[in-house]
Amino acid sequence: MHFTESCEPADVHLITQVTTTAATINDAEMTAPIQRALIAQDRAPGEHLLDSGYVDADLVVQSAQERGIVIIGPPRPNISWQARAGQGYDLGQFTVDWAGQRVQCPQGKWSAAWRPNADAWDNAVISVRFRRADCATCPARALCTKSVQAARALTLRPQADHEMLQEMRRQAGTREWQEHYGRRAGIEGTLSQAIRALGLRQSRYRGLAKTHLQHILIAVALNVVRLMAWWKGVARAATRISHFAALQSAAT
Repeated sequence: MHFTESCEPADVHLITQVTTTAATINDAEMTAPIQRALIAQDRAPGEHLLDSGYVDADLVVQSAQERGIVIIGPPRPNISWQARAGQGYDLGQFTVDWAGQRVQCPQGKWSAAWRPNADAWDNAVISVRFRRADCATCPARALCTKSVQAARALTLRPQADHEMLQEMRRQAGTREWQEHYGRRAGIEGTLSQAIRALGLRQSRYRGLAKTHLQHILIAVALNVVRLMAWWKGVARAATRISHFAALQSAAT
């Protein structure tokens, strides 16, 4: 079940779109269909705040170019050992010359091979490899690769996706981005309310169509409850944080 909810600070938060899928469907596969459904219903948002499971650099580029919707969500983390260790030369420290189809390492050496390829999921990538002779004599080799003999190799996404991913990772580390993305926290409360009050986790009927109808009725019920509270002037509950997080915030 995928709920889309408005999140303007000064307005009532209402569910604007409901999608029901089989449990085996990956969240990222639903980002574009949900946005197309919102556009068809004349409810397309200028910004779409999404959980990390719905976010991919390629989707972000397509969403902006094809549908005019800016996706805001945590990018996939850099899982290289250099990034996890907080030292060494990860992908972000290499300079890419897209026109010349080559990459420069932090020590100033240029790559020797540039080959368009496809990854295990058939996504377009670019395989880059440096010269073994350059890597063998490099004084910073230990910061770049754990291989004893092989040269450093990189896997790049196409230019638009690569640059978008690097920019997303940069922005996600800023306080301004985190505060803005914090507006998405309300959807977790929506799911909790639907589960606790309206039995969201239990399908009353068999089949995707009937389950989808149940999800729509749950969304309608939530909207009615919220509108009643809005008209009565009942304030929305604040996002709960743990006692430890509260102490940490007070200390800073």
